[in-house]
Amino acid sequence: MPEDAPPNGGAPAGPAPLGPSGRVLEMQTKLHRWAVADPGRRFDDLFNFVHDSATLMMAFDRVAGNKGARTAGVDGLTAADAASTPGF
Repeated sequence: MPEDAPPNGGAPAGPAPLGPSGRVLEMQTKLHRWAVADPGRRFDDLFNFVHDSATLMMAFDRVAGNKGARTAGVDGLTAADAASTPGF
C-alpha cells in the first residue's frame, strides 16, 4: 500500500495553489496510482473526496457547461437558476 497521505489528511487549510481543478486532478491522480498499485484495493472513504468543495465546484462547472444544463431538473431549476440562487 502506498505511503501517501489519506484522501483529506494533507489537504491545505486555504485555497490550493493550483485551484479547484488542480486539487481534483491531484486527487484523481493519487486514486489512480493507488488503484494501479493494488488492483484489489477498496476505497471506503470516497465521501470526503466527493464532498470536497473543489470536487463539487468542478462537477457543477461540467454540468453547467453541458447542453442539458438548459433543461430543468426534478426541482424545476436549470443550472443557471441554481447558480443565481442566494447561498449557492
